[in-house]
Amino acid sequence: MSVFTKQDLQPLDLVLWLLPGLGQRRLNKLTAHWGQDPKTLLEAARHLPGLTAKTRDLIEIALHDPWRLPFADRLEAHLEWQTQPGHWLLPLRSLPLLLQELPDPPWLLCLKGTPELLEGPNLAVVGSRRLSPEGRHLAFQWSHWLSWQGMNLVSGLARGVDGQAHQGALQAVTEGATGQTLAVLAHGMDYLYPREHEGLAAQICERGGALMTEYPLGSPPLAGQFPKRNRIITGLSLGTLVVEATLKSGSLVSARLAMEQGREVMAIPGSVRRQQSAGCHQLIRQGAALVTSPEEVLQELSQPLRACLESSTAEKSEANLPERLQSIYCLITDIPISLDQLLEDSGLEAAKCMQLLQELELEGCVEQLPGGWCRST
Repeated sequence: MSVFTKQDLQPLDLVLWLLPGLGQRRLNKLTAHWGQDPKTLLEAARHLPGLTAKTRDLIEIALHDPWRLPFADRLEAHLEWQTQPGHWLLPLRSLPLLLQELPDPPWLLCLKGTPELLEGPNLAVVGSRRLSPEGRHLAFQWSHWLSWQGMNLVSGLARGVDGQAHQGALQAVTEGATGQTLAVLAHGMDYLYPREHEGLAAQICERGGALMTEYPLGSPPLAGQFPKRNRIITGLSLGTLVVEATLKSGSLVSARLAMEQGREVMAIPGSVRRQQSAGCHQLIRQGAALVTSPEEVLQELSQPLRACLESSTAEKSEANLPERLQSIYCLITDIPISLDQLLEDSGLEAAKCMQLLQELELEGCVEQLPGGWCRST
């Protein structure tokens, strides 16, 4: 579990982020070989091939006194931005392992809101900007239901599926759900695209969610940055749900990234006559899980969810319960689990499992949900 503190940021983190001529690709190669200490990386960068003389001179200045750099005013602007409540500059070493282990992780994230949400459990919800009425309904309702099950919904604040996913989660939060929503932006925090989602972005932060971006202040929303940020949406998440997508939809790029990252990929089927379903059908042919209900989404995520929640189940094993109840209670988290999955995990017969669940319910430790699901209280 990451511990987020603003004191973890060093000025040299910002130098590496803003240094002209270095770039994300070279920075990734440096971190893969030398680790994440910014001074060590700057010293190693001296010897990189292909750098201009100007960039090498800037590296030398940064190693001696970063405040003498010609872009020192940008360092100050970012440090000033972080002094505001709810504003965070999170270097790579502060980010969850899911992001650190990506082949091309973000060196630094600007985050506005609640950084603890990065720990998850997170689900990416993506799809077309031009939604059918059914797609609009599904994106909103499934996100609403999943938020009630404790999942954080991650998307890109775009029109279409993204906006509906954020709004569905926010509605659930307003009603008392614990799952939140996170938006990954493709520009600096001093921009907001699309403009009609300014109110939505404000609500996300006001209600306990988070906005984040790998781009510095002053970075406008350029077309090439949108597909690049998708790796963060999928990398931050245990799985990716594609609601609707044409064959040319950018959400297919997100699905491919999720597969390459080893994440679960799920797609909702639709009418063969509708272009918005063609991309989902292609993903299903390529191996994505076909899901027809939000309950099936949780079933597909059962394995990664268990891994994500190992620490919480370890803590629960110390609860003051008889040993016969501990054996099954340690398998139940605040993320709903189906009775079938519980039977498989516990190895118990159905009658015995139901008896123990009823005892746990009487102890106030578990609540049983409609449809044969349960979760810890």
